[in-house]
Amino acid sequence: MKERIIEVAILEIKQCGLKFSIRDLASRVGISTKTVYQYFNSKEDIISLIVDQSICEMKEKEQKFLNDQTLSIEAKLKQALILLPSYSFILDIRLMHELKLRYPNQWRVIDEFINQGWDVFRLLASEGIERGVFRQFDMELFIQVYIGALYRLTDYQVSVQRGVSLEKALGDMTELLIEGIGVKKYS
Repeated sequence: MKERIIEVAILEIKQCGLKFSIRDLASRVGISTKTVYQYFNSKEDIISLIVDQSICEMKEKEQKFLNDQTLSIEAKLKQALILLPSYSFILDIRLMHELKLRYPNQWRVIDEFINQGWDVFRLLASEGIERGVFRQFDMELFIQVYIGALYRLTDYQVSVQRGVSLEKALGDMTELLIEGIGVKKYS
């Protein structure tokens, strides 16, 4: 039942944003609000679980492409930089903005993941440098540039003005950054 509540909560969030009500959620699941509260203490707990599941999903995807022997180092690094969960607040700029304002604890979890989850990047970048795929570069500066650009892309006003999805913007930004660390090939 807990999984079903989360499933429906994600649908509610897609339709109503984070302003969905427990009453509407329970109705859509076909249970009472009391039953929802048997599984979750609050709406905040539901949102916390969705955030945690999204981060776990990204870590699983990361391990999958990391272990994929058919992908080049460059392809793996690109995957690491554009990695998004199949559904999360991270995919919807409007929801990221709402999460930051209304659920600061859950926002901090995402923010911490964005700022701390760089071990795979460092591993792949080091391997790429060793193999001559990437030139020597300041990894910490690269990470800070990426994070700054990501936050700028998720800024609500910027995203509305540009009218571009976060996935597209991340892909374009990643191309620019990877091109910048690639080994120059002269003809």
